[in-house]
Amino acid sequence: MQNNQGAATQEQSINQENKQETRLCNICMTFFGTAATQFYCSKCYQSIIKETNLQTNQQQQIVQEIKQQEEVIKMKEDPSKCKVCKRKLGISGIQCKCEAYFCNKHRLPEEHQCTFDHAEKAKQLLIKNNPLVNIKKLEQL
Repeated sequence: MQNNQGAATQEQSINQENKQETRLCNICMTFFGTAATQFYCSKCYQSIIKETNLQTNQQQQIVQEIKQQEEVIKMKEDPSKCKVCKRKLGISGIQCKCEAYFCNKHRLPEEHQCTFDHAEKAKQLLIKNNPLVNIKKLEQL
């Protein structure tokens, strides 16, 4: 009998522990959650996980952008080496319109994948230097 009573009390204690492990969801207050889901229901827990994943992705993107900006700053800070081949330039360094320095081999835009739009700049200069002529002004002369 004592064995049966001991087993019954063990089952009751296990049941009580299980009851203690489940609580009402802190967000929606309609479903129950367990300690494994931090006492959120499955729906709320999934939404929290998605939010944290989005936040970590955004943080990683910010870190990558900062690294890219630092690389740009490093290139602007060190005009003594070619951006492509890292060769020492001395006085023979040539600065491109993309504001980077190159050796004689990589000075052309095709050689260093230049980010500056030379064609657009040339069009803007033509528009600026050659204004449109008004017909009315010609007739007055």
